[in-house]
Amino acid sequence: MYKICKTERSMERQKLFQTTLFSMMEQLSYHDITVTALTKEMKIPRKTFYRYYDALEDVLFATIDESITSSFLYLEVKADLDGFFSYWKKNKYLLDVLEKNGLSPLLINRIYEKFDRRLEEEKSGKRIISNKDLKYSGYIAAIMTMLVSWHHSGMHQTPNEMSTLVREMFRID
Repeated sequence: MYKICKTERSMERQKLFQTTLFSMMEQLSYHDITVTALTKEMKIPRKTFYRYYDALEDVLFATIDESITSSFLYLEVKADLDGFFSYWKKNKYLLDVLEKNGLSPLLINRIYEKFDRRLEEEKSGKRIISNKDLKYSGYIAAIMTMLVSWHHSGMHQTPNEMSTLVREMFRID
């Protein structure tokens, strides 16, 4: 589990853990990185790590969750597919590093975990799924599949071209 930071200094420190981990993952396999190696790279005491995270995977989850929140904000608040694909084009290195380390499925799993949690909160803990929920779940799956395919193909299409494909697929005007 990771802590939700409230002070600017704590948020900066947490972000530094995330950027350092991803930087290390460009050179090493995620599975070869330890908390000790991360804190040594950052030149900070190991105990500082545990103020923010319980385990190394929590740094990874925090980064993925932040990306999900940032990118899906466009879909949920602004209904802006261009913004969604622009976010991921701008943050392509996250997809690159996740894929290099065989961790791409975590992105999709975390999205569904967030979706399931939101459903449970909305339904007061009951697991009743409406047609609207199923439609939204399918929408997420299709968009994430398109994102992964786009990434694998080198992201040559523009974010606007990708959002047009989604709009055509779902007949969104």
